[in-house]
Amino acid sequence: MINLNSFIQKHGLNAFKKLAYHHASKYDYSCILDSCELDTGVHQGRYEFLVAYGAERVFYNLEELEKTERDSDWVFGIIGYDLKNKFEKLSSQNPSIVETPEITFFVPKIVLSIDKNQKATLLKGKLTQTFWNYKEEPRAFKINPEKNPITKNTYIKKITQIQDLIKQGEVYELNYCIPHASDYLEFSPIDFQLSLINKSPVPMAAYFSANSLHLCGASMERYIAKNKNVLLSQPIKGTIKKGETLEEDQELISELVNSEKDRAENVMIVDLVRNDLNKICQTATVKVTELFEIYSYLQVHQMISTVEGKLNPNTKFTDILKATFPMGSMTGAPKISAMKYIDQLEFFKRGWYSGSVGYIDPNGDFDFNVVIRSLLCDEDKKTLNYCAGGAITIDSIPEKEWDEIQVKTKAITEVLNN
Repeated sequence: MINLNSFIQKHGLNAFKKLAYHHASKYDYSCILDSCELDTGVHQGRYEFLVAYGAERVFYNLEELEKTERDSDWVFGIIGYDLKNKFEKLSSQNPSIVETPEITFFVPKIVLSIDKNQKATLLKGKLTQTFWNYKEEPRAFKINPEKNPITKNTYIKKITQIQDLIKQGEVYELNYCIPHASDYLEFSPIDFQLSLINKSPVPMAAYFSANSLHLCGASMERYIAKNKNVLLSQPIKGTIKKGETLEEDQELISELVNSEKDRAENVMIVDLVRNDLNKICQTATVKVTELFEIYSYLQVHQMISTVEGKLNPNTKFTDILKATFPMGSMTGAPKISAMKYIDQLEFFKRGWYSGSVGYIDPNGDFDFNVVIRSLLCDEDKKTLNYCAGGAITIDSIPEKEWDEIQVKTKAITEVLNN
């Protein structure tokens, strides 16, 4: 058997990651969490790369998840947006573009990690020789035209409706999303994921597969992480494109820094996150450690804030979910009212989009992203679905919101059409 670290030293981390991604195709269940070797200054998780292959057990409800937590084993999973209906008196009557379970968690057979010093460790199970046997073959995607695309005029009418709700005092901010859906003739989720993170490297990238369903994601947003008794959440509100030149880039950063609209969006969600964390954290421990910080990625600049708190003793992961999910950055404020109107304004069920992918380790620590900048593939129905949206406030300019959606979907559409 080839030594993991010797291979990385000889061939490089990217070559090893490519093998790890393609090996996932040999399992019905897998999860790969990838930080893309980014050092943007944003809070870093424990691992550069964390992989789970195969399923000893799979479960689709919170009760089973709670039991598994007590076993002190690794657990990887995905949480769909519509789990909100379990926590609040809400419902989702809209049709799904791709049918997904509300939650899917599995106890893996194999767990492989690479730390921030590029040291690889097999944390559970064994790799077979087949891990090293992948031979790259060029593949082309054959994607049919988008089904029922949302027009700019339709989108702008919806923004006007949302601003009417704001004027009526129903919400202060609402995250409105639109879907993109296509059928395909040929598509490889793993090849798509590798191309996506090459075009748009991000610190919270995630690939998740469960039988015929594959989530390919280039998220830069952390929903929630736990390290010992400290909870951390990093909502993103405020997006602007990268510039073509250094001078244009600096002008765009300055525009984002000074945007009253983006700062208002951000602070509303920060207040919401503080409120959520206060439900489960010790009194007077919830603090905003970063506010309106700008972080730059290959495709965009983002305004990110960080909220931390010390968790109450004996608080279960499911309690944390009930207090904080879904994340405020994907709903709006007030949260329950925003979620109610989202289901009325949007004509599709979000499913895994706006949800979260992550892991829980044997000590109960965890790290979960926000499912944005992600594409969902159903191999049985040969359907692709990706979504994008933004926070709408009274100061939102509909045409600019439309332009922001194009920025957010740029990397996905370019990879699909390449």
